Amino acid sequence: MPKLHYDGKKLNLHYSRDNGEEYDFNCHNQFESGENEEGEPHESLPNGIYPHAWAEDTETAMSNGKSYGCGYIHTGDARGRDIHGGGSSLPDPYADYQGWLCTYGCLRMQNADVVKLSEMMIEDGNAVELTVENNEDAEEI
Repeated sequence: MPKLHYDGKKLNLHYSRDNGEEYDFNCHNQFESGENEEGEPHESLPNGIYPHAWAEDTETAMSNGKSYGCGYIHTGDARGRDIHGGGSSLPDPYADYQGWLCTYGCLRMQNADVVKLSEMMIEDGNAVELTVENNEDAEEI
């Protein structure tokens, strides 16, 4: 099974394919202060193992809106803290390298990177184990 590993201190998302290929992507974990609709504080994706991460194809991901950009990876987190591109208040949230904007707790990638990663995940069967570590010090903005 392919594996994703997120290191919150290095802001790095590492993908290991079954064929031995390895890829690294920048992936930020900054989140806005505040609370969600249930009154829970915003916080980044917690450390742990998420055994059923999967990616949306680009067309489906883009239908989610400019907040999420061109790619979306579901982590299986109960609060919906996932991995995506975009950024609704950026000048071009659909640009390949749109810039960085904090989220409400999701991990953000550049659109070109999340699209590439999503395509590989789908090609590899779209069933990936995600491990998150060193994310307890994610920066609240």
